[in-house]
Amino acid sequence: MDISPGYVDPVNRYESKIDRELYRTSVKLYDAGNFEESFRTFMNYVNREMAEKYEVEKNHWRLPHGSLMVDISIKPDGMLDVTAPFIKLPEKRLAPVLRRVLDINTNVLTLPMIKLDDDGLFFNYSCPMALAEPFKIYGIIFEICINGDSYDDEFIEEFGAVALSEKQVEYLPAEQVDRAWELYHSVLNEALEYDRYFSSKRWHGLSLDVMGQALMKIDYSLAPQGYLRSRLEKAISILWSQNPVEDMAARLRKDVEEFRQLEKEKFAKDFYRTTFFMHARRTMEMDGCKKNMAQRYDWAGQDRQHHSDMGLVLNYYYACYDLMYKYFVPSNLEQEMTTTLAACSNKPWAEAAELAWGSFQKIMDPAYA
Repeated sequence: MDISPGYVDPVNRYESKIDRELYRTSVKLYDAGNFEESFRTFMNYVNREMAEKYEVEKNHWRLPHGSLMVDISIKPDGMLDVTAPFIKLPEKRLAPVLRRVLDINTNVLTLPMIKLDDDGLFFNYSCPMALAEPFKIYGIIFEICINGDSYDDEFIEEFGAVALSEKQVEYLPAEQVDRAWELYHSVLNEALEYDRYFSSKRWHGLSLDVMGQALMKIDYSLAPQGYLRSRLEKAISILWSQNPVEDMAARLRKDVEEFRQLEKEKFAKDFYRTTFFMHARRTMEMDGCKKNMAQRYDWAGQDRQHHSDMGLVLNYYYACYDLMYKYFVPSNLEQEMTTTLAACSNKPWAEAAELAWGSFQKIMDPAYA
């Protein structure tokens, strides 16, 4: 383990349709009491192309989002209503399905809820337009879109449920999937090699970091959809659990091994293009990005003082992949990070540390914008 982990050029990318400037306009309109105009501006902020294309009548949108069809309408009585058909209950295994729904309602969703209507489950949220503040409504529609499109694959795969909306997808070319499959295994195998070395030294924190980075690298570089993305999100969430580091590393190691056992046919099913109204990643401005990286920057500085090149490099790697996993970041920042990650790739730790530290200092400089 004399060299740093490798960099993977993306073979498939997520895309954002956010128009940042329109958010400020939407907030100003809301603060002025122009609630309907604020909401219409908000819809254009999220995805103007789809907001215009899928407005079936004035103030009524029927928006495809992956496997969901999200119905949003401003009612004549001044209520905002958001509804999305989710799944049809399976004929068997009703108890585990409903327990899972209860868990999602209580532990995942905040204001929206999954409701039962006959044999179908639906996401729903309603409120007066006077309470449809843009930041709040973004969170509500985000939860419905992202969780609905994510969890339906889990319910179908694990419980035999049936989707209530048909997903319209365009699968990626076979050669692109083959390249993604090759990179997928190279990243997982590399992570486990580092893990074996770190575990032998009882450096469980480094084991946890390197495996977490690997899964975030797969998400950033391959942009999978469907069940694979859901499983990646679930595994990566271990990084932020409040458990002993050794236990978290053991859980993540088990997940990484399971990812290696995934059949190529199932892997290929989760590489497609479809229509999304919102994306799972939020948009982050430069100041927020710096705050997100600050803790790892401090730790990298401590590693530099103690001449720990390995620790410095892995802190930089983690800060970059964590940020790009969670957010769409400013293009100049993404270019800086990916260029440095590529330059550090498979380099001796000391050489990679100098490159990583230089980039960290550049990004965290107050003048960098």
